[in-house]
Amino acid sequence: MTLKRIVSFLAKYQLGLIILMLGLGMLFPSFFKPLNPYNGTFLQIIMFATGLRLDFSEVFRELKDWRTLAVSNGMMMIGIPVLISIPLNWFAPDWILPFVISASMPTGLTAPIIINILGGRTSLALLMSVSTAIVAPITIPLVLQFLAGESVTVNVFTMMWEITTVIVIPLALAGFIQKRVGNKRIEYYGTAISLSNVAAFAFVVASIAAASFGNGGGTTAANITMDGLIIAVLMMVFWLGIAWLSTSALTWRSKKDRLTITFCLIYMSYALSLWVADEFFHQTFIAPKLIAIVILIYALFPVFGAIFPRYAKTAAKKLPSGYHEITHA
Repeated sequence: MTLKRIVSFLAKYQLGLIILMLGLGMLFPSFFKPLNPYNGTFLQIIMFATGLRLDFSEVFRELKDWRTLAVSNGMMMIGIPVLISIPLNWFAPDWILPFVISASMPTGLTAPIIINILGGRTSLALLMSVSTAIVAPITIPLVLQFLAGESVTVNVFTMMWEITTVIVIPLALAGFIQKRVGNKRIEYYGTAISLSNVAAFAFVVASIAAASFGNGGGTTAANITMDGLIIAVLMMVFWLGIAWLSTSALTWRSKKDRLTITFCLIYMSYALSLWVADEFFHQTFIAPKLIAIVILIYALFPVFGAIFPRYAKTAAKKLPSGYHEITHA
């Protein structure tokens, strides 16, 4: 098996990679824990490597539909975290922080790839990924301060700057290099870029697992009882319901487009969520709960995979004047 096929296999089965590195981090904490201080750098590598492969021209084409952008970003970065915190504050306060962190994250940058496989609108997924990543340094600290500030300390301005350095700056640099050298040259080094992406992500998961489980996080993981898992499942259903209802307001977009945005409202940047939890809330040892949420999100993939084909040939609705429909996947 060639290196290219190995990298492609690992990238395709990310859930398996997460479980593998989680186990290695728990089994060999002395090996992976020293990598923990470099997770910010690993995340920059992930954002930069992913950004090199993005088609930013599609983002600019989709920007004409500013109403879709405003509704989807508002729900993704503010609305959903607030709504999710309400029932948790009532019956499961110990799950507030992991769910609020997860829900306040931007759409994962690999969303366009997954949407392309599922049969959705890749240009919309790309718009969601890039636009939510740009506003994330502002919204994430403010949302966490508002929703979790009473139970944990949130240094808003420090968090804003550090999130900017690990998201916005690497993406901007990737866009600049992509424009300067061209896509052909970038594709020539595609395997090396993908390998650095996968390796950096693997090290983030393993090092956070080693640091969390080795310093008391193992007790936290053991305390995720059946009741806790039921709560997590119910909240994921609630999260999915909120996402679906919010996209139903986008009546000028086709059903396929609305389903694409629904997926993006669920598919958060889990690498960033793990880094935020470890960097700013390490003493809470919530990494096991975040991993549980990530696994539940992956469990929804077959659901979307079954629904998307039904809307694959849905006729596009007429957009308001000044907007246009991206006709390619």
